Amino acid sequence: MDFLDSILLSVVEGVTEFLPVSSTGHMILTQHFLGIEESEAVKAFLVIVQAGAILAVLTVFWPTFFRWARAWFAFVMPGQRERSHASVIADRAQSLFFAFSVIPFAVVGYFNRDFIKSLFDVRVVAYALLAGGLLILVDEWFLSRRRRGKERSLESFGFLDAVVVGLGQCCALWPGFSRSAATIIVGRWRGFSRTAAAEVSFLVGLPTLCGTALYEMKESWQLIDEQLRNQLLVGIVVAWFTAYVCVKSFLVFLRRFPLTIFAYYRIIVAALLLYFVP
Repeated sequence: MDFLDSILLSVVEGVTEFLPVSSTGHMILTQHFLGIEESEAVKAFLVIVQAGAILAVLTVFWPTFFRWARAWFAFVMPGQRERSHASVIADRAQSLFFAFSVIPFAVVGYFNRDFIKSLFDVRVVAYALLAGGLLILVDEWFLSRRRRGKERSLESFGFLDAVVVGLGQCCALWPGFSRSAATIIVGRWRGFSRTAAAEVSFLVGLPTLCGTALYEMKESWQLIDEQLRNQLLVGIVVAWFTAYVCVKSFLVFLRRFPLTIFAYYRIIVAALLLYFVP
């Protein structure tokens, strides 16, 4: 993997991490079509470069994180008397719910990590893209109509939502399914609006991406030589910028349009891969 390859992979990571199209799947496909040889160092890069996506979420949602931080430091930070006790408690609880949602993914991913890495294959990605695309269509064609006028906002996210979305996020361990797609689909099934489901997906993904990137960094520390370190530093910045633009654009898109275009895209890509890739 040369320097240009690492930049291209970082752009793909930033563009696809929070769209319901699977960043891992697209990274595997990009690696395949660029002819990048499979290695532990490349696998480490694909995971650690997700730190750029983490920074993008922190940048976009910093008011939410700041509000949560104020709630936890309410007893030592000045100015907290301006906020009601109930709102402080609600912010603390919500931050815990989002943190809790990572536990199912972490447990399932940890005990199946070797098996999951063995699934990094183009045809496996194709089937996952197809499955996720069909589920998105089921929601948009049949379930969305029943929720009109009854959709929930991000503020209503509770403990049961954390459990269900956390379990749904485990679908992302199937390379190509997409963590974003899994959490948005489950969020929609829980009654959230498209925009709120996307926001849930972003916030649920933060502890997941942090844990995954830190664990991979620890496990692959001996593989990170000077060349890979430089590639990662540049790649994280590139992924940060592209992910930030995509998150902001995606939220604007969802206020006006359904998710069907992403479903069609997934199905078409899956069909092409299954037909052309042996």
